[in-house]
Amino acid sequence: MTQPTYATIDLRPDTAGQTDLVITPAGGGRGRVSFDRTLASPLLIALGSDRRAAPDDMVPSLLTAPDGTAVPLGARRGWVGDILLADGQRLGSRLWLLERARRDESTRLAAEDYANEAVAAIADYHATELTVTASWQRSPGEGLRGVLAVTVQGGGVSVTQTVQP
Repeated sequence: MTQPTYATIDLRPDTAGQTDLVITPAGGGRGRVSFDRTLASPLLIALGSDRRAAPDDMVPSLLTAPDGTAVPLGARRGWVGDILLADGQRLGSRLWLLERARRDESTRLAAEDYANEAVAAIADYHATELTVTASWQRSPGEGLRGVLAVTVQGGGVSVTQTVQP
């Protein structure tokens, strides 16, 4: 009888905790374990998760469902894991608050502020500088309707999150 094999992950001090476990496809339903030491995963989580709205934030009261019906919203949203964070820290971004905002310069600036807020702890933890930009993007056939693309660059990666006001 053969003994089962157990895998362990050993983080070396020189990686400063900047490691993600990645399984790359190797064919036949199998994969190989490798490590991703980039900032891509924490940045994706920070921008793609909903941060709880601040008490003075204007929370959208209605959301339009795919079938066109209005769904009452009014929730302050947020990540359930915030309860595990110390001292009122919050994970995620408040970009979701801009889903029903006007397509103007103040919305673009708010998106940059929300993204900077979302990634500030990552920049501090990894002692790296992150650059945040937001710009209006239009796709062919959208007419005046466009999306707000928020991009964070740093540590050799670039992550973009879109918001559709």
